[in-house]
Amino acid sequence: MEAPHATRMPKALREDAIVVAVMRDDTLYLRDERLKSTTQIPSRITEMVRSGSERKVYIKADKRTRYGAVVEVIDAVHDSGLEEVVFLTQVDR
Repeated sequence: MEAPHATRMPKALREDAIVVAVMRDDTLYLRDERLKSTTQIPSRITEMVRSGSERKVYIKADKRTRYGAVVEVIDAVHDSGLEEVVFLTQVDR
């Protein structure tokens, strides 16, 4: 699948960017921290925003990830009070 309207997201590379990775085996990472479940996401995001992170969450999901797992992450992000969610894709050249 291709992202026909891809836009560069340089702020996603910042050290304080809120990046949630969803692996194909449903393993979750928030930045470099492995999470036990999506229930940890709202409080961790709230802490990050209080510490000065941008009020935007970047989601990276393996293309083989279950759709339901990604939806759970989005719901958890919304539970934190943030609404701006961006999906990161990898460009193969």
